Amino acid sequence: MLGLALKAMDAFNHIKHKSNPLPVLYFHRVMPEPDPFCPDDWTADRFEELIAGLKKYFSILSLDSAMALLNNGTLPANALCLSFDDGYADNFEYAAPILQNVGVNGCFFIASEGTARGYLWNDKLAFILKKTQHKTLTFNECTYDLTSLEKRADAYHALVAIIKIKKNDERDKALVDIEEQLGAYTPPRCMMTDKQLITLQERGHTIGAHTVTHSILSYQPDPIAKKEIEDSINDLNKFLPTPVNFFAYPNGWYGKDFTAKHENMLKQTSVQYGLATNDGGITTETPRTCLPRFMPYRKDFNQFCISIKKIAGETISE
Repeated sequence: MLGLALKAMDAFNHIKHKSNPLPVLYFHRVMPEPDPFCPDDWTADRFEELIAGLKKYFSILSLDSAMALLNNGTLPANALCLSFDDGYADNFEYAAPILQNVGVNGCFFIASEGTARGYLWNDKLAFILKKTQHKTLTFNECTYDLTSLEKRADAYHALVAIIKIKKNDERDKALVDIEEQLGAYTPPRCMMTDKQLITLQERGHTIGAHTVTHSILSYQPDPIAKKEIEDSINDLNKFLPTPVNFFAYPNGWYGKDFTAKHENMLKQTSVQYGLATNDGGITTETPRTCLPRFMPYRKDFNQFCISIKKIAGETISE
């Protein structure tokens, strides 16, 4: 029944768009155990079940292969791409082997400071909150309870929501202010190394750029936003065998987190494709520097698959 429902939705989408819309799913971390600091991320066992199920109903393609097929009009109706943001080491340790076991590839978008340093600013914030002996934190005239792991996780999510939309220098100052209250702790490496990224690329996975510091572009002065885009691409191209041709905008909501101005910045680089996080599927008419990605939140597998087809039939403007 599920297969028939998906084929019917394919036919409807093809009539609507005069081509097969390409759905691209986005993930972040794939972890061995649940973590209250990452409540929306997948555990390895759930992710393995999901991929095994998707493989039965979709043709899972690497993003570069899928775009080539879409561009020449030969993309299959049941095509699907998988992408992973930020560059966490668990993508290499858990996600990539699961994909390899069923013979499919994904696209990994890398914030290049994480590769170079081993962690991003939010990882440092999380580590400080986990390690501090202090029971409260005062920030922006709000006091956060740190008396349990769950409350520390709640504080982390609230703080990230505030800090991530600051200008880069203000973001970094906020982190220093928190360190001065709670203590300075340097997290261990949690991001992929350059050698691991080379290995992924050599195994057929796509590597894309994702700014240097995971900076949300709309909140930055234009020179900083441009530098975040350009430097992340250049950083990866210094060591990868194949130059990157994809870029994902952090947070990624078109009109809020990035705009046409940032698309134009991307067009001035060597990269051809830019990925957003707005709902929709990619068609022959979709602007190549504003390609949609999404993640269905339906827990039931059948409904998850149906949501993929439904959302793929939409466009960003809808």
